Amino acid sequence: MIRELKTPAAVNTAALSVCHYGRKILSCLSAYGTKYSFCRFFVLSSGQHRAWMMLQNSTLLISSQADFTGDIDAAEELSLFIAMHAPFRVEGAQTLLRMLSPAGYQALPRSVFQLRPGPVSPAFDPAAVNAEPRLDDVYEILSEGFPNLIAYDLWLTDTSHMLRRGLRHCYTYCNVTAATAIYDFAGHVLIGQVATKRAARGKGYARDFLHWIANEIDAQGKTAILYALDIRKSFYEEIGFELIESERVWERLHEGDPDGGKGIL
Repeated sequence: MIRELKTPAAVNTAALSVCHYGRKILSCLSAYGTKYSFCRFFVLSSGQHRAWMMLQNSTLLISSQADFTGDIDAAEELSLFIAMHAPFRVEGAQTLLRMLSPAGYQALPRSVFQLRPGPVSPAFDPAAVNAEPRLDDVYEILSEGFPNLIAYDLWLTDTSHMLRRGLRHCYTYCNVTAATAIYDFAGHVLIGQVATKRAARGKGYARDFLHWIANEIDAQGKTAILYALDIRKSFYEEIGFELIESERVWERLHEGDPDGGKGIL
């Protein structure tokens, strides 16, 4: 059974605080509560198993420490939920996701890396880092690197809201490379939306910038991770980040639908 959670008190914060999926849900719960239609929270119950879910814009995120392997009822319930809401991306608890085969979706392998402090090259200029960039400038960089980036108005609303609450941070370097702390919550940081303008690629900007970010986060006593699809996996291995988990996400195919719904990154 899946039911919507109408109050923050109904969300099991202790269960969610132990993994990166859950911490992302908790950061959004802290920012939005349960009063917005574009950010809704649910619990999937099957026997003694529980999975906590967030449907934000067009991404469905699922967090659970339970092993749902072989739980056909839970898989069918979740499949119906996905068919009803048609999110662009489904990610999270792997024992649930591995049992799914949603029509109109493709499975994409994704790696989770832990950022490690590392040296930056002599060419790196810390003064060129902007920790409070114009969000228009950030989006301009991201739009060159992420064809499935959500529409500007949705991205701006979510990003500015999270920034004002100290739950997210945006950075640019030389105004050509961008990275975002998608959440900065309870000593844990998720880095994402790393992109460089096409004209500046191949010059080592992202490599140095990510090492600088890793060093800054480590100096604050926090732990940071990032996600990488296969096309970027070797890059993060080469710069010394530690592979800690391999997973799959489901992403909606968009034949005849150019936007494909576009998930929030």
